[in-house]
Amino acid sequence: MEAAKRKRAAQTNKGRSKKKTKTDDGPKIKRPLSAYLYFTKDFREERAAKGLDNSKVNEVAKCAGERWRSMSEKDKAPYELKAKADKERYQQQSGKGDLPAKDSDKPKRAPTAYFIFLAEFRKKMAGVELEDGQKIPALAGEKWRSMTDKDKEPYAKKEAEEKKKYEAAMESYREKIKDAPKPEKKSKPKKREEPEEEEEDEEDDDDEDDDDDDDDDDDE
Repeated sequence: MEAAKRKRAAQTNKGRSKKKTKTDDGPKIKRPLSAYLYFTKDFREERAAKGLDNSKVNEVAKCAGERWRSMSEKDKAPYELKAKADKERYQQQSGKGDLPAKDSDKPKRAPTAYFIFLAEFRKKMAGVELEDGQKIPALAGEKWRSMTDKDKEPYAKKEAEEKKKYEAAMESYREKIKDAPKPEKKSKPKKREEPEEEEEDEEDDDDEDDDDDDDDDDDE
């Protein structure tokens, strides 16, 4: 009984020591959010701004899912970009995936129609006092969804113009880096293998010694 108790106590202490070592590695890195989770954050803020109840989690999740499924790719684009940026942040902090260093000469991506609208919306809202719980992105998203295709047309045209500029800039950039030498990949150090043959030879030598001893006994 005493031996069994000591064994259980040793296993418990072993488990506790393992938990401690996890905290010694430093704070945990926040995992990246998906585009949908970014959307649900804005969705809940939008509901709160309207005075709607967010305490019924299942009901809110159902409404958010319905809204998300009804949204176009353009409406989802801002959240997709946020998710992409968050994923890159996570990879850099965790060391997962060897991300190349950012090239300052590489042209910036062309903004979408929504981002062009958002920049304009921010300027209009500059200096405007917001009510408690209200945030510019949530208000902008609400305004964008209420706009007709005709209202969005000027932003779509600007997007097309910016896209042409971006493609022309990228063409020049590709020509510039085409002949540039590629960085060498770091080779992983080979795992050292233990010499198994020597151990086998030693065992054989031991067996031979045993045989010699047996022969000596027989001679006696």
